Amino acid sequence: MNKPKSYIVTLLTSFFLGGIGVHRFYTGYIGLGFLQLFTAGGCGIWSLIDFISICFNNYQTSDGQPLQNYNKTLGMTFFFIWVAFMGIALAFYAAGLAAATRG
Repeated sequence: MNKPKSYIVTLLTSFFLGGIGVHRFYTGYIGLGFLQLFTAGGCGIWSLIDFISICFNNYQTSDGQPLQNYNKTLGMTFFFIWVAFMGIALAFYAAGLAAATRG
């Protein structure tokens, strides 16, 4: 049995470095970590699914252990930060697209 993995470390590595699979390496999924690294997190989709499952504590280590010290408040905070960031990015994208089509 491996040493228990921290929920907070997994959440932070997924949030900041999920596109290159660092959270997968940390939780023992070495092969999947390399696959995420070489596919840029499955073009972002796979890393997003991982991030959401970590936020809602539906993620386990490679040997089936739950992540230690789950913090629902922290998970929800990071989830809503991500949602807000995506909303702002989408608004800027739409504004740029509208400006480009006007001439």
